[in-house]
Amino acid sequence: MSGVLAAGGLAVVLAWVVFALTGWVVAAPVSVWLGGLVGALAVLLLRDMLPLRGLVALLAPFGVMLPALALRHMAAKLGLPVVPFGALELAVFLVAYLVFLAGAMGALPLEVYRLGYAPWPVAAMVLAICAYGFVTGNWFLPLIAVLGQALWLTGWGSSNWFDYVTHVLLVPVAAVVLVLRLF
Repeated sequence: MSGVLAAGGLAVVLAWVVFALTGWVVAAPVSVWLGGLVGALAVLLLRDMLPLRGLVALLAPFGVMLPALALRHMAAKLGLPVVPFGALELAVFLVAYLVFLAGAMGALPLEVYRLGYAPWPVAAMVLAICAYGFVTGNWFLPLIAVLGQALWLTGWGSSNWFDYVTHVLLVPVAAVVLVLRLF
């Protein structure tokens, strides 16, 4: 089943890339449909091609967060109400996630990543994220946390909850969004 999840994640990410590129020259609804079509066809018809296998090897596990952010961005461009993340939220996330990654790679003595294997710490983190969503009124992160926990419990992919709710590409994405907000 993890192959299906990887294919779905790849299809959404490819759809988002096509959407972002074609969005420069066509209207948002057309770019969303075009992105979805190209992403789905690429994964269905070309999944055994070296470039797509390379993307899966490079980007997997896709988890929940990366495809959800891509879908969220496309939905916002279609006019659906999406609560944006604040600059302070993004800055705090970026610093915390960089510390998390440094600890996971052994560069810091703090290793939070190992908590993603245990049920009680995962439950506590999911509840904390849900409380944050309740306080801020933004249900995107709680949805990701709960969906990530559900997939983690099924054992379809990674045995670590963080692999479902984070992705290393969040670092450049958050950095670019913060820089673009300066202009």
